[in-house]
Amino acid sequence: MGDFFGFAKELLEKGRAQVADPYAHAELYDLLNPGRADDEFYARFAQEQGGRVLDLACGSGRLLPLRLDAGLEVAGLDLSPAMLERARRRLGGRAQGVELVQGDMRTFTFERPFQTIIIPYCSLMYMYSDEDRLAVLRRCHAHLLEGGWLVFDFLAGQVELGEGLPALALQGLHPFTGDLVVSVVQIKGLAADLRLLNQVNYVLPPDPQPAQVTVYASREAVIQPARMAGLLAQAGFSVQGVYANSLLQEYAGGEECLIIAYKGRN
Repeated sequence: MGDFFGFAKELLEKGRAQVADPYAHAELYDLLNPGRADDEFYARFAQEQGGRVLDLACGSGRLLPLRLDAGLEVAGLDLSPAMLERARRRLGGRAQGVELVQGDMRTFTFERPFQTIIIPYCSLMYMYSDEDRLAVLRRCHAHLLEGGWLVFDFLAGQVELGEGLPALALQGLHPFTGDLVVSVVQIKGLAADLRLLNQVNYVLPPDPQPAQVTVYASREAVIQPARMAGLLAQAGFSVQGVYANSLLQEYAGGEECLIIAYKGRN
């Protein structure tokens, strides 16, 4: 129980909850992680560049249909087989035209290069060291055409040490089962650049059945934009912009940051 604290830890110790894999049930993951305003930005950026686009850590494939609708050749990579299966179901008959690969973003390989690579939803927060981040960036550089683009967002700012208060993350009805779902999260700052998230999910079926209570934990890394820009330079990229959000407002501090980087000479 080393990654659990507070109420999540108490539930486990008393046998009132079970540890869950957040990616094992992709539909529930989508419910807990609704679409973001960034979705249209990533689709538009890739469309403007044209060519072949790779969605790293594509998850359940929420962004893939937008790229197909834009007439792009699309590939996606994710570590979770369950999430990739959800992506295939989402795409339906169009799944045969999308290269979906299970793999690690630090070591992935595709036979053909890309014009654009995106890493949305702050997925780099699961890279806890500069070594891991640099491994990702170097794989991206190796898979981009000369003149290609890397666009991604990540957690920035600084972590507040200690336990925060629990907060409601979601309440609603599951779109497929009708279950009532309530999700509560609590964050514990472990270091200035690392936080621990605990999530407790309460699922109440519509029939008179016992509620299901699950918990999961994830460690999430934070990195300052200047440091990320230095890693990009080491990987061979030229940073074209450091922004606060997908509206491309200049970054001036805050919890999230978006960077656009270029492979080649300006």
